[in-house]
This record gives sequence, C-alpha cells and structure tokens, in this order.
Amino acid sequence: MPFINPKFGYFTAIEVFALEDRDSQERVLDTKRRSIDTAAHQGWVSSTLHSGVTKPGAADYTQWRSAEELEAHFAAAGHEGDQLWKGEVVSSQHHPLVDERIEVSPDRQDWTSIAILRVSPENQQALIDELTRPRDEWVDLLPGYVSHSVVRGLDGTFVVNYAQWESEETYWGFHDVPEEQWPLHVRESRDRARGLTLSAEYNTYRVVHARSAG
Repeated sequence: MPFINPKFGYFTAIEVFALEDRDSQERVLDTKRRSIDTAAHQGWVSSTLHSGVTKPGAADYTQWRSAEELEAHFAAAGHEGDQLWKGEVVSSQHHPLVDERIEVSPDRQDWTSIAILRVSPENQQALIDELTRPRDEWVDLLPGYVSHSVVRGLDGTFVVNYAQWESEETYWGFHDVPEEQWPLHVRESRDRARGLTLSAEYNTYRVVHARSAG
C-alpha cells in the first residue's frame, strides 16, 4: 500500500476532478481504477484514488521517484483531471499511535481532506512554515486526528494540505471548535497563514483504491 513520508524523497502529482454529479464521479472513478491497475510508467511509485464526499469529485494522488520522471510522464500523456498539482512532500505530522509512514489506502477508512492553497511564489515558504509548525494541540484537544502532510508546489504558486481524520464526525468537530478556544500562538499562526493565502479550495474524500509498484 502507498505511504507518505518526506524522508522517501518522492515527488507528488495530485490530479483533481471537479464534477457536477455523483454519476459523473462514478464514471471517473471506474476509469481511473482501470488506469491505476495497469500503470507501469517509468518512475511511478504509487497511486491512491480518492472519491469526493463533500462535493462530487475525485482525486488521484500519485508518487514518483523523481521530478524529471513525473514531468516526462505528464508531458507525454497529459492529464485527465480539471487540475494537476505537481509538488513534493516537505512535512508530515501524525498522531503518536500512527506509523510515521503515513498509510493512504482504502483499508484505513480515513476521512481525508485535500486543501489547495494558492500563494505568491515569494510567500510560499512563509506559508509552509506556518502549516508545518508542531500541532500537538490537535492531539491534546480533539479526538480523531490521524495525520497531516504538506506538499510544496514545484512552480511556487501553491501549497497542499493533505489531512486524515478517523471519521466525518471528528473532522467536523475540529472545524467547529471556536477560534477563541485555541491557544493564542495557534490562532496567530492561523491568521498569518490566512494572510499569505491568495485563495483556497478543498474537498473531503474517502480513499477507494490504491496500488504501488513492485
């Protein structure tokens, strides 16, 4: 099964499909399952297929041995999704009971959020710094936190926050906590991150299919 860990040194492509209805979503998922099951691209490491929950959609999270192999594949094959985000994982944090090799597979049944944060290239590292500050408060204050990983966009214009929660209830429980209940330094960091972000889009997902090379 695929795992996320910046120590692996893999590069990431996230192909996002924004769809109008659930029928379109199922068609895309079926097509991507078949593609993943036959994948044998040079440099390809893994694919994890996500089914949209909050909004109709899909996302294919693929990992590659090198940026050159990632770029060569998509230059030759193109991409099917509405958006293609190419980057590298720069940080992963997780609950103490979760393996540092963060598993992304349908076996776990995690509630996953993928947030795409657009940023000016000159502010990308500052935004990453805010998103990668230690978040022990998540473990201490709220149940259900599994992990979150930060992906740096290779072109400098975006950052992805990929987060896992045990359930829909714990995910929304986190977002429903009033700001004033967070420690001051956390509120200040969140405010700085919002100020650096030009726009944000997200969806929640269930992982429905995954495959690794070898």
